Amino acid sequence: MGGFARIGELARILTMTGQHDAAIDRLEFLLSVPGFMSIAQLRRSPEWDPLRSHPRFQALLNKYE
Repeated sequence: MGGFARIGELARILTMTGQHDAAIDRLEFLLSVPGFMSIAQLRRSPEWDPLRSHPRFQALLNKYE
């Protein structure tokens, strides 16, 4: 599970540095594997606020709803 945590950290860093498409790519991967990331986390955590208006992020939330 350590590798998945690192991918999550990378997604956070990419979000903070404005590389939103790359961050969403990592989040899509993390949602495709059991147990690490959840839609609920993405919806409620303020660290993902910079992605809220991104169409791909919205589609990702809707895809796994």
